[in-house]
Amino acid sequence: MTFEELTKETGDHISFEQILEPRTNEVKLRIIVNKSENPTDLLIFPHPDSKVKTLQIDFKNYVTYSVIYDDFTTWNNTETFQGEAFRIYQQSNYLDRIHKESKEKLTHYSLACIDHKVDVISRYEPTIIEIDSTGIK
Repeated sequence: MTFEELTKETGDHISFEQILEPRTNEVKLRIIVNKSENPTDLLIFPHPDSKVKTLQIDFKNYVTYSVIYDDFTTWNNTETFQGEAFRIYQQSNYLDRIHKESKEKLTHYSLACIDHKVDVISRYEPTIIEIDSTGIK
């Protein structure tokens, strides 16, 4: 699956699990999220009745990233993006700030999780795989 495919899904909810910087040749940033159509499943996970998929999102490289607790985020009507839980921004203040320093073609990827907002600016599209969550918690 691609990040763009995830932006086309509707009705999904995601929860932030962890972020790592493996610093290998293949992966510089790794984000783990849980995804479900029912937000309650994310709250009770890893209960056996919860219907949750765990996704590993790997970035080959990144320019910057941030993780913000949801209580400290603000809505900005001037920003435009595609997607719901998984977003690709066409215009954002975060991307504008980075473009002041670099004119490279960069993309702003975002994860609108139930308690966090994760933003990554990268020149590379991430790779995404579904993983077994037993080793995560």
